[in-house]
Amino acid sequence: MTKQCKAAIRRVFALVLAVAALGMMPARNALAVTQNGAIAQGIDVSKHNGAVNWGQVAASGMKFTFIKVGSTKSGVDPQFAANITGAQAAGLKTGVYIYSYAVTPEQAAQEAQLVLQWIEPYAVNYPIVFDIEDKCHKNLSEQQLINIVNAFCTIIDAAGYYPMVYSNKNMFVGKMSIVGWDKWVAQYNDTCEYDNNVCFWQYTSSGKIGGVSGNVDVNYQYKDYSQLIIPEGFVAHNGGVRFYRNWKMQKGWVDFNNTRYYLDGAGNMVVGWFTDAANNTYYLSPTDGSIARGQCQIDGADYYFTADGIKMAGWVAVNDRKFYYDPVAGGNMKREWMSDEQGNFYYFDKTDGHMLTGAQVIDNASYLFSPDGIRMGGMIAREDGSSYYYDPATGMMLTGWFETAGKTCFADEAGHVVTGAYEINGQPYYFDETGALVRNQVLELNGITYTASPEGVLIPVVAEVLEGEEGTQPAA
Repeated sequence: MTKQCKAAIRRVFALVLAVAALGMMPARNALAVTQNGAIAQGIDVSKHNGAVNWGQVAASGMKFTFIKVGSTKSGVDPQFAANITGAQAAGLKTGVYIYSYAVTPEQAAQEAQLVLQWIEPYAVNYPIVFDIEDKCHKNLSEQQLINIVNAFCTIIDAAGYYPMVYSNKNMFVGKMSIVGWDKWVAQYNDTCEYDNNVCFWQYTSSGKIGGVSGNVDVNYQYKDYSQLIIPEGFVAHNGGVRFYRNWKMQKGWVDFNNTRYYLDGAGNMVVGWFTDAANNTYYLSPTDGSIARGQCQIDGADYYFTADGIKMAGWVAVNDRKFYYDPVAGGNMKREWMSDEQGNFYYFDKTDGHMLTGAQVIDNASYLFSPDGIRMGGMIAREDGSSYYYDPATGMMLTGWFETAGKTCFADEAGHVVTGAYEINGQPYYFDETGALVRNQVLELNGITYTASPEGVLIPVVAEVLEGEEGTQPAA
């Protein structure tokens, strides 16, 4: 036995106590089970039945079979491979059983590991049965038998298969009445004088079924496993959810119904936040376990996930718009103002978080953002041919008087930086082509000469007219 198997066996005993309640349910009064309540018939076989013609078995009306996989004394049943492949090819549901010689929970756990090893190449689509009826079990106490059964069934259940216990009616009544796992009861009679969770009844060992030479065990089925053991899809299990593909419980990532799901090491569906070994973070819907994709709001915060479900951080482009998912805030979508390491400022829409570009009004102030979303500053010529001035410190567009680069400028109420002659508060001023106020200069404007005062106010220059003294005629 490998070290891994031994370690698995040791771990299982921590689970046995947790599932002991499954084997300690009180027994009901023993009532009769008859063929009237059966939903199907099937056979169980081993090497003693020789080669089986499974097509004829199916044609005889049999719907299922339990096939002996082996025992610790004889190893794998020599007919097992042929039986399981033939039965499944004929369309019969196929469970397996091991004939147990275990007298301790440790030995039962070893038997479970052997079964899992032997069935690994095959798809078992009905219960895996613990056949506990040997003479070595007769003198064990009820609690010893319960512990042995639980050790086997717990490992089988943890591996994603459906465990069941087989024994004769007298053994269940006298020694194992409180076993809580599904039961397959043997009593060769017209009725089964036991009715405590009887899922299958082996009612004869001398059945005559087409395809089998000689006598064969024949059974009635009472429990419907169609929603419990499935070829593909989800199955509720002990408060969790498992996923099956080709009748086998899956672990890790599975792709199904155009989305993805994650099953942990025990096969249980993971929901909520999850981080994998590669440190990728995902969000799995608490409703159905599917991955979050694209832009999603979770617990009032906005995140972005790739098509594979990985949560993104940093810049993300969606439909020609850009968004920023802040790594410092756990990937939460950024809104309103943000600055980067280079000192650039950005603004993201309060409603949907998209990055703003171009001219924008934010909280009653005007700003200009580049096509890359960077807040602009300084004197900027815009598409309308006008220049505007944005305070480098705040990014706000200025109106009225302002100073920049040693120049005095003026912007009207719309933010246009004034050039040429312009009247402010009833006073005329002149601004050059860069928007700078002209001072202490003589200007010719529309045929009129002006002097720009030190304050920049334009003052008209009046020419002196020479006139003679009053009443004096000019010389001839």
